[in-house]
Amino acid sequence: MNITKQNFKKIISSGLLALTIAVFTTACSDAAGSSATADTASVQTTAEQTTKQPTKANASNESFDLRSLHVCKENADDDLVGIWQITAGEGSQYKDFYYMFNGEGKSVLISGTSGYFGKYSYDTDDDNNPTFTTKLVFGLNGTYTYKLSDDKKTAELTNTDTKAVSTLKKTDDPDFIPTPDKDASIDENLVGCWMSDSGEYLCFDKSGIMYQNLFDYMFAFSNYTAKDGKIVSTYTTSDKKTTDKYTYSVQGDTLTLNNDTYSRISFSDLK
Repeated sequence: MNITKQNFKKIISSGLLALTIAVFTTACSDAAGSSATADTASVQTTAEQTTKQPTKANASNESFDLRSLHVCKENADDDLVGIWQITAGEGSQYKDFYYMFNGEGKSVLISGTSGYFGKYSYDTDDDNNPTFTTKLVFGLNGTYTYKLSDDKKTAELTNTDTKAVSTLKKTDDPDFIPTPDKDASIDENLVGCWMSDSGEYLCFDKSGIMYQNLFDYMFAFSNYTAKDGKIVSTYTTSDKKTTDKYTYSVQGDTLTLNNDTYSRISFSDLK
């Protein structure tokens, strides 16, 4: 079995623990905690899915911009497309978290340089009022009626079950990709994108930034250095920094990372 799969729940638990520490520091609600439990329970099913390997033609020499992996697409029919923060009311204790609704039904809770995926959708209630439903680890989790300001930069959400009100303000795109380290050691053979048979993928750019996506459940942007067959990467969840260490080797279009095997793919296959 792929070692990444064996450690998957441990990795997710570590990420959720860092989030939980940040949340409980600012008085996390019981409802948010139960959401984290429910979402964690769904991880194993996601991790077991098999992903078809994309093509890898001309992948080794391509240039790419990691910022383009998580952007919002304009959608006139999507009232809440964009990146928001909760500024008042229910969930305002999560002031350092960002909530992305990408215009295509995917939501992301962003904390530090890490993100946790969810989904969102629209409907109407019995009185024909528009409703918005999303499930994320903390902050926004449920079905809401909503009102937008005239400039569509402020939203008032009312939970249909609890009647709690949250005020959201749209933000400029937060910079959740770390600044490259000036002294990062880069291995040109490692630069590019890689995918495992189980669907985890990694990207290493030329500036010293690493992107890791764990089965479309969570992602992390990290600073990395690669030297003498060893990688050291550091990412942030809220204010907590986590450092991971790997051994690696590259032979042609195959990356071996801590005994796990990845095949080289094109960055364009990830978008």
